[in-house]
Amino acid sequence: MGATRSIAKNTILLTVGLMSGRIFALLLRKKMTPILGPDGLGILFNAIAITTILLVVSRFGLGLLLTREVTRRPGLTLPLMWSALRLRWAAAVAGYLLVAVLVHFSDYGPLDRTAVLLLAVGVFIETTSMSCDAILQAHEKVQYQSLGQVVAAFVYFGVGWWLLDLGHGLLGVIWATLASQAARLVVMAPLMFAHTGPWQWRDEKGDAGPDLRYMMRLGLPLFLATTFGVIYTKIDTAMIKSMVGNTAAGIYGQGHQALDVMILVPGLFGTAIFPAMARYARQSPTDARRLGERALRFMTILIVPLTLLLTFVAGPIIFWFEKGPRFADSVPVMQIVIWGLPMQAAGVVLSRLLIAAEKERVFVWIGLITMSVNVVLNALLIPRFSYYGAGWATVVSLTIGFILHAWYLRGSGFLPGLLRPLLGPTVATAAAWLATVGLCRLVVPAWGVEWTAMPVDLGWGPFLGTFAVMVVLYPLVLWGLRVMGTGDLDLLRELGPGRGGSSSG
Repeated sequence: MGATRSIAKNTILLTVGLMSGRIFALLLRKKMTPILGPDGLGILFNAIAITTILLVVSRFGLGLLLTREVTRRPGLTLPLMWSALRLRWAAAVAGYLLVAVLVHFSDYGPLDRTAVLLLAVGVFIETTSMSCDAILQAHEKVQYQSLGQVVAAFVYFGVGWWLLDLGHGLLGVIWATLASQAARLVVMAPLMFAHTGPWQWRDEKGDAGPDLRYMMRLGLPLFLATTFGVIYTKIDTAMIKSMVGNTAAGIYGQGHQALDVMILVPGLFGTAIFPAMARYARQSPTDARRLGERALRFMTILIVPLTLLLTFVAGPIIFWFEKGPRFADSVPVMQIVIWGLPMQAAGVVLSRLLIAAEKERVFVWIGLITMSVNVVLNALLIPRFSYYGAGWATVVSLTIGFILHAWYLRGSGFLPGLLRPLLGPTVATAAAWLATVGLCRLVVPAWGVEWTAMPVDLGWGPFLGTFAVMVVLYPLVLWGLRVMGTGDLDLLRELGPGRGGSSSG
């Protein structure tokens, strides 16, 4: 498979960049959690939710589409990027003014308003950086994107730690966020100009490229879809804050962080695989479909057991940030919401196939339906079940989103088979876990392994021992159930250095 090594390299580089940021963010979160407490974290999580919505609005749906257009017409990199930037900056200004009006006339306190408006300034920086991301991805120079993310992670951690030590609390964390966003752009933009292009206003045929109106028409369907999508993934925090209070929003946000972090993995894989998928789609839907099926299967093989593991270790993860009862309810919240991860991961692959098939207009309906379901479920469940209800609303909404992606791929020639990629790894995970528990209870009953829990409270020995048994048994079960075969092993061998591959899907 000709794109295999490129996809693997891009996935690894993007993962290193973004996960380094998440790791440093978690380390800083450990320091800020006892300082800010549930109330302060509630204010921070609400500000992040609002500015995330604003950021998605300002992107105007042009993330993958800009990558696709530059991949098709690299000679028009400059006019494509300039048109996207002007549109994004205009959307950011309009969005910021709307947010300013909303928080001014809401019941927000002074600190709540300051947190939102200050953090929202970073949208102008970040939307510019994301345009650079799209160009680097189109030219397959993601190592420079990753470098910018690593630098930003160091800046966020260092500045944030320093400002917290100086006693600046919540606002110190926000200033550290802005500093890290600026550092990412300063590092990445010069590298983009030096290693991509050509940076010219016309291509070799004299074409001046698309104008602003073309970019608006191009991005509008995904703009609406991503806006609906980010509302349904972020509105829950704002609704909890409004209905229950800052403390509940902090507890919910703390439990939701595992999903927020892990959701990057399928997103990065989807970003890395999209250029190859777009090229295959120009040749044959069959090639793109085969690539999509394999990507979906490999993703599920990784994500389902990872989700099970995170369910079992939710308690130690939450109490690592702060021991004590203040965030005890974050544990069941995490155990609920993390099961939205497999559906989100599967939806990412299908969304890339929809874009490759040039069916991005259906994202409007997908986003609208899932947003409507999520808002209604939150409105019904939060007053009765508080943050637990919001967690279940998240899982249901992500599942509906996946089903809608598959529904709209019907008849396009791009819909891969779903039974083997989804059911196979799920059954294999369940079988491997049951075998692990049975073996551990028979051979080492002192470990105290239960059918519904890992021994997380009995020390590292029983936990790592149980984990090792599962790691050994899982590939054997995958092979025994024919979820993976010799063709997959041939593909994986192509990831090694010095291996080439054919261009077939």
